[in-house]
Amino acid sequence: MEFDHVSVVVPCSCQKNRQIVIETIEAEQKMSSFSLLAVGGVVVLLFVPNTHGQCTKIDWRPIPFTQRLMQPAAEIVVHAKVLNKTQTPGYEEMWPQTYTGLLEVYCVLKGGPLQYNITVVELGILYPCSSTEVDIDEEYILLLKWQKEGVLVPFEANLQTAALPATQDNLDMVARTCGLPDFTLPLGVARNALALRGCPTRRRDQCVPTGAASHFVMSTTFSLMCALLTYAFGRL
Repeated sequence: MEFDHVSVVVPCSCQKNRQIVIETIEAEQKMSSFSLLAVGGVVVLLFVPNTHGQCTKIDWRPIPFTQRLMQPAAEIVVHAKVLNKTQTPGYEEMWPQTYTGLLEVYCVLKGGPLQYNITVVELGILYPCSSTEVDIDEEYILLLKWQKEGVLVPFEANLQTAALPATQDNLDMVARTCGLPDFTLPLGVARNALALRGCPTRRRDQCVPTGAASHFVMSTTFSLMCALLTYAFGRL
């Protein structure tokens, strides 16, 4: 992709109009294209990954996990253990970087009902700019969404991982988040598992707000980012 010289005229109240010339940017073909997003007063300059698998994010800011889990698109939030990894249908050539995970659900923190064992597709590294990597035998708090009926995929809001290690501190943080519904146990949970595992105790009298303004900005920005990524990948 080649870029020509671009002239931009910027008005000035104290001097005559000044012409600013942006010098030519030399780039190889199929290099990252970029887009400028302005949402609710927040500007994000995002470089989309090129064919070499590189990704650069400029003026990007992480969003706290508690704000991401309150997003409507985060339809399902679970505390679960990863039992196994297999190839994801349609992405066999990307194995083992991209994979499907078999999970044992300990608690449904949002959404549901869910079965005791669930399958989540498109885990790992699907796109250079975002990934949700998990390890077998490790426990995570996972943000998920329905891709289609019966198929769960990670919800990578703000280009951040959908998996958070299920430490006691992180579980307590989720339990203190204001606005979440009651936690529920998965369907068909084994009796012995029920004796060992359960949901964290809700602390409604000590709940911590997530911030409505940031919630809105993140949601809109993420939607625009997704559209840009889809457009850019379609042109490569």
